Amino acid sequence: MNNKGYITTIGLAFVLLLSMPFASSIIIKAQTNDVIYENIEDIPKKEIALVLGAAAYGDRLSDVLRDRVDTAIDLYDTRKVDILVMSGAENETKAMKSYAIEKGINSKNIVEDPLGLNTLASVNNISELNRSVIIVTQRYHLPRALFIANHKGLDAVGMVADKHEYLKIISFKQRELIATSKAILDVFLFN
Repeated sequence: MNNKGYITTIGLAFVLLLSMPFASSIIIKAQTNDVIYENIEDIPKKEIALVLGAAAYGDRLSDVLRDRVDTAIDLYDTRKVDILVMSGAENETKAMKSYAIEKGINSKNIVEDPLGLNTLASVNNISELNRSVIIVTQRYHLPRALFIANHKGLDAVGMVADKHEYLKIISFKQRELIATSKAILDVFLFN
């Protein structure tokens, strides 16, 4: 191969590498869009709400995390789920559980998963229970979580937990582009 062929090959590989996050995102959204719900009255009843972790500062939940827990509480109160699984780092799960108890949820109906340190771990851990699940997180995050759940064979749907505008939403979405590409590699190469 001559120099022009090498440059063309390197250029093509570079373009493919740059387009992977966008292509991954489009593919995953297309596969999961029909199981994402915005209205509680429309979502089918499942056994468990899996609440994915986010930042907690002691007992104080970040806006993102509070919206996730509030949405899960709404699902519980409307009898769409029987159990809330709080998944994340240990400090997150403790704060989530404490907040839900303060809002009137019986502690016996809350399970902590302090080993759900990322979306893949949370979904892997819940898949071991072999129960139907509503995954609760923000819209930008649901396609990836549901994609992983689908490949784990879970009976899963997603509930959008966007109750506010988020100050860092642009950086969350940028991070999600990379995480989506990683999810495809995790599912097909490492799981």
